[in-house]
Amino acid sequence: MPLGFLQYGLLVVPAVFFSLTLPLHGEALYTFYILISTLLAVANRFTRSGAQQSLLFLAEIMWASWLIALYGPFMIFISLSVLYVYMYRLGGSVRWFILGIQLITTNLALYWHVATPTTLSLRAMEVQMNTISWLSDSVKLSIGVNLLLWMTAALSWQGAKAANGRKQLEHVYDELRHKHYELQETRAQLLSFSKQLEDAAQAEERIRISRQLHDDIGHRLIRTKMMSEAALLTLPLNNEQGTEMVKQIRDQLAASMDDMRNTLHKLRPDFHASDAYALDRLLEEVGRDTGIQTHYEIIGQPHTLYPSTQIVLYKNAKEAVTNAIKHGKATSIRLQLAFGHQEIRMSISNDGSMHSLLDTSVTTGLGHEGMRQRTQFIGGTIEVQPTAPYTVITRIPITNKMNLL
Repeated sequence: MPLGFLQYGLLVVPAVFFSLTLPLHGEALYTFYILISTLLAVANRFTRSGAQQSLLFLAEIMWASWLIALYGPFMIFISLSVLYVYMYRLGGSVRWFILGIQLITTNLALYWHVATPTTLSLRAMEVQMNTISWLSDSVKLSIGVNLLLWMTAALSWQGAKAANGRKQLEHVYDELRHKHYELQETRAQLLSFSKQLEDAAQAEERIRISRQLHDDIGHRLIRTKMMSEAALLTLPLNNEQGTEMVKQIRDQLAASMDDMRNTLHKLRPDFHASDAYALDRLLEEVGRDTGIQTHYEIIGQPHTLYPSTQIVLYKNAKEAVTNAIKHGKATSIRLQLAFGHQEIRMSISNDGSMHSLLDTSVTTGLGHEGMRQRTQFIGGTIEVQPTAPYTVITRIPITNKMNLL
């Protein structure tokens, strides 16, 4: 319940009901007193200084006690209104000090209301009789009023603790939200920096490719042109030697076409980084360039692979496919990629002739030994099934880092 609503509700509503019991000639003065109580409450709401608030609370308590002495216990609601507010606003020992003052003044006001000064000025016997009568009636009233004050103080104190806890939670929430915005901003900066690094890497790669085009492919084409001119002169004189030169020219052009194709793939602007190591694209290119039948199959629920795993699988697949074509004379190649709970398994089988895993004479570049080394580097293994169909199996365990991607 809002603080102001309950404060003014305890002050105004009981005052209005009590005014109905007053004679007409006393209502004007009573209304004036209630207006003073309301003005004190309003003035305290606009006070920010702790000392001024405490003084105004004491003034309200004194005024409420005077109204209790004047009109009776029903005015205790005005005192409860003050109690409810300062238990929320004040902290530490100040609130309990003011509560002690309020208890004392309220009990004195109740005594003053029951034992009026005029009664005290009578004869001693009448004073004693009135005192005994007051003790019998006022003890119950005093106990009830004090219990009401203590209950209101306890409830207000608990409410104040809950409100402070809520403020602390809101403060923590605001700090967390601020940190979240900072993390978002930092993440945006990291993405920007990574984009700049990627652009720089791409620029460096373009420079390397341009050098490759000039040094490798360009020189090879020049050599091919010279060989073509030599072949034109040799063919009329020596048919066999000229034919051999034409075959060499063909091989040179095929190698240049492979280099050019790889270079063009790297220069494609809409080419996603992960597509550079896509196994299905590898098989598609092999089938298109060689006419060999290729089959690609995925088993299990696929998920994003860790970059090093994706690169190892791609290079192993490329090496196995190359060996199947060049040395196994395969006409059909099947690649199966299985996603398990513990490992990723890639099986590449072909219908060509079998060759030994350790036979480095049939490998190109690093060959099978390179496949074994790069696979072991990330904790995987290479397995060969020499029986038909000849199959090379790459097994790579799934790590926590891969699960996070």
